[in-house]
Amino acid sequence: RSFGNRSRIIMRGGLFVAGFIRVITGGMFSGKSQELICQIDKARASGNPVDVCYPRIAERQSPRDIQGRVMAMDDQSGVQLFALGTDEFSFGTIRHKLLSEIIAIDEAQFFSPHIVDVVKKWRHEGRCVLIAGLDMDYLEQPFGSMGDLMCLADDVVKLHATCSSCHDKPAFISHRVSPSLHQVEIGETNYVALCLECHRKLCSGDRQRKEEYGALRETARHPS
Repeated sequence: RSFGNRSRIIMRGGLFVAGFIRVITGGMFSGKSQELICQIDKARASGNPVDVCYPRIAERQSPRDIQGRVMAMDDQSGVQLFALGTDEFSFGTIRHKLLSEIIAIDEAQFFSPHIVDVVKKWRHEGRCVLIAGLDMDYLEQPFGSMGDLMCLADDVVKLHATCSSCHDKPAFISHRVSPSLHQVEIGETNYVALCLECHRKLCSGDRQRKEEYGALRETARHPS
């Protein structure tokens, strides 16, 4: 495939190398989707079309999400958006429809473990795969298949937000402010980005919340 009058070119000695995998990760509000958009822009500037995938469950949750950012582009030529189900069958089926040499995946933590095998196949097909997703959930546990994808990656970019409490230190924890105990809770308003010091202060000021948080962390580490 090509777009405009430019032919498809995979850059050698740069980012867009055949079989290259880059993972962009970090906590909430750290700029993962924005960095992914920057990589997509670079691909388009070099004449490469890009297929962009994101989970349907995150669709239109925020103008900061990947679909909103792509739609806000002045020029969307060469970019195709695919909203996918998180289940294995949906992702396994859609991979046969993605024809671009460069594939971008946002919110990768929500996809089933099958995403790891799909990315491996894309690598061996000579595709360049750009992946963005949360590294940990609110219990500080690895989120979905992100750990496996980081192991596969040729390059990992770790980003940090600024603490939303002290507005000074880098945030390492995506602290959930909603009462839900489910691992997946969609929506930016359900979280704040906190540094370790501010997180300790918040938890020490709420004994019940601290006890619940500690119990949930132990359950996640040692599931029955």
